[in-house]
Amino acid sequence: MKTRPSSPEPDAVAIGMTLGRWVAIVLVASLVLAVSPGFSGSGLAQKGPVMEIEPEVHDFGGVRQDQELKHAFTITNSGSATLEIRRISTSCGCAAAVPETDVVQPGESTTLLVTLSTRKYKGVLEKSVSVASNDSKRVRTIKVQAFVEVPE
Repeated sequence: MKTRPSSPEPDAVAIGMTLGRWVAIVLVASLVLAVSPGFSGSGLAQKGPVMEIEPEVHDFGGVRQDQELKHAFTITNSGSATLEIRRISTSCGCAAAVPETDVVQPGESTTLLVTLSTRKYKGVLEKSVSVASNDSKRVRTIKVQAFVEVPE
């Protein structure tokens, strides 16, 4: 009497090939998403206002005491809703920042004029300006710096 073999165990090679195909599919899909325009780390395009400030740092270089230095930064709304600049603060009373406008439509830009007073400082002078808005990341910080030379 012949016995019928029990159901065969899954072939390890077949399982490996199936698993390998799935891994390849996932890797290709990840690559496609990573290079797609509008891709954010969460896999979805960002909605709402998105504030970008350029440049992040401005160096005035070597300067003298008792000067008022000015630089215009650009605030751009690269999001899909109106950006509202809500509060601007500086790390010192020697720095001030004033936006051209406090409402920026999607795809548009405004200027942020930053003034740094060297007063009687000596050597490296570095101050920060924080800009709060309705962007989901809330606050962006930029820096201005200079090297204050003392006359001899």
